[in-house]
Amino acid sequence: MSYRSPSEIGQAVVNSGITKATTDLTTLSMLGFLAGGFIAIAAITSNTVANGLGSWAGPGAVRLLSGLAFSIGIVMVIIGGAELFTGNSLMIAALLDRRIRAGALLRNWIIVYLANLAGAVFVAWLYYGTGLWRTADGELSRALIETAHKKASLDIWQAFFRGVLCNWLVCMGIWMSYAADDVTGRIVPTAMAVSAFVMCGAEHSIANMFYMPMGFMLDSTPAAQAVSGMARNIVPVTLGNITGGGLLVAVAYWIAYIRRKSPAHDGVRA
Repeated sequence: MSYRSPSEIGQAVVNSGITKATTDLTTLSMLGFLAGGFIAIAAITSNTVANGLGSWAGPGAVRLLSGLAFSIGIVMVIIGGAELFTGNSLMIAALLDRRIRAGALLRNWIIVYLANLAGAVFVAWLYYGTGLWRTADGELSRALIETAHKKASLDIWQAFFRGVLCNWLVCMGIWMSYAADDVTGRIVPTAMAVSAFVMCGAEHSIANMFYMPMGFMLDSTPAAQAVSGMARNIVPVTLGNITGGGLLVAVAYWIAYIRRKSPAHDGVRA
């Protein structure tokens, strides 16, 4: 099976960054909303699988299978086509290559981040309305409530470093997906890397935009307390996600594979 070399992947990532930087507001907003929804659906699936297995399966098996279940969200983003903030950390490669401006990068990140938030919260509201969290003798709802409060009480630096670890793996999965043109070749490496971050217990900012509102809705946490708890987690996790995907993947691979192979640019294209 043919595949792209790391150098060719680098150029594909740069070209993708140019496209993302020039996408119009309406398209970015819709694709960002879908991505936030896909990640939230993946979180629901992962939580359902983890609680369905129960204690008899053992913590290792639970983490493995719930991680694989969560990877369906990234698969829908890549194969279905959507804009995910964490994956767009790779746009830093196009910025370093002087193919996009910093303003275009920030525009994409802000629009996609807010659209991801809207999609994740919408799915939380939708899932709440289904009442499906009441099944499994209340285990599903208890797990979601516990998850929300654990995330809200997480130490800021722990949240940051878990965010770094998470998006290092997520962006590696997306980076590797560019190696193939066929659907299977794109899914397998992505699912492996994303499953690894779930199994490690790392923190994904967009997934937390579902987990925390969902848990707080279920136990009727006061709005001010819920917003404060979300901010304590999501802000450092977001910064960690940017560091993990932007520095440890985009910058590292730009230095290794793109820097010396890129033609000199007199101006900026986007």
